[in-house]
Amino acid sequence: MKPTFVWFILACFLIPSCNSVTPTSPTEQLTVGYSAATTPWLVNLYDCAGANVIHAEQTAADFIDLQSVDMAIRIGQSAYLTSHPFQIGSDEILVIVNPRNLIHTLTVEQVHGIFTGQILNWQELDGSNSPVQVWVYSSGEDVEQIFEQSTLGGSPVASTARLAVGPDEMAQAVAGDVNAVGILTRSWKTGNVSDVYTIGTIPVLALTMDAPQGEVKNNISCLQK
Repeated sequence: MKPTFVWFILACFLIPSCNSVTPTSPTEQLTVGYSAATTPWLVNLYDCAGANVIHAEQTAADFIDLQSVDMAIRIGQSAYLTSHPFQIGSDEILVIVNPRNLIHTLTVEQVHGIFTGQILNWQELDGSNSPVQVWVYSSGEDVEQIFEQSTLGGSPVASTARLAVGPDEMAQAVAGDVNAVGILTRSWKTGNVSDVYTIGTIPVLALTMDAPQGEVKNNISCLQK
């Protein structure tokens, strides 16, 4: 037997990398339900997941089933939610108009009048002589729920209001119509719309059915940093 081969055999017994493989942690798949308003938080969610696989499903906040997901992300007040809520951020809810609109600021009374159909023409607010076109979300969306509770006080939305399926459609609708007015979160706002009233700052929450464990707990802790 050649000496070089003998030394190679001995080296493999002495050096672990020759005869063993470093074990790797198994990846997990986490199912996450999220509302349209919280889409901007998905970037952080994927970053925090690391090697784990995230299966994210967007649905209206009212239709997220905590029994079928590992975690849900939505905006809202934790005091009104019965599951395990953990704040992972905050966002502002804004009333927005087209940048060409002559109105640059609104009061809460004016916002209430516009969205309940009591104010039908921008001229009533010293704007142009043009009909107001209101845009809202479905009643199952977290943004709509907070807006109606905090600003409309239970009054019904104007019957002429148009329905946006999500923040992207809302922003596009208002950006494309000088007479439009709608609702958008600060994280979704672009330069194509102007905010004229701030409804308030709302927590962004991660929710679990039970006390979080394992990778779910690790992800929530990471999102809170």
